[in-house]
Amino acid sequence: MLAVVDSLTGQGERFAKKLGIPYVNIANYDGNKDDILLLTRSFNFGEVTQEAQDFMEQYGAYVKGVAVSGNRNWGTNFGAAGDKISKAYGVELVLKYEGSGFSKDVACVKAWIEREKQEL
Repeated sequence: MLAVVDSLTGQGERFAKKLGIPYVNIANYDGNKDDILLLTRSFNFGEVTQEAQDFMEQYGAYVKGVAVSGNRNWGTNFGAAGDKISKAYGVELVLKYEGSGFSKDVACVKAWIEREKQEL
């Protein structure tokens, strides 16, 4: 499993490091055929970034799940980019998290990764 990170402030990279799996910034993805966990973000109160949209259009077939950072102050728009990606591309929404994620967020995603490995 490879984490592909769409991050503006570095929070996504910090979350990826905690997962203990290889990761790469979305701009540096080389098109390898690994299973992918997309770590992205919401902007403008729940919109999907252009980078994530472009990535999903080109590599969505390899994306097994998406985790999205956001701000709970956005209410129902918290992590809404993840909901939109999940619906548009049929990808599992693994988690919505704040900042660089808390220990329970990391544990949740690690458990999902382990389940994915067992399904291969």
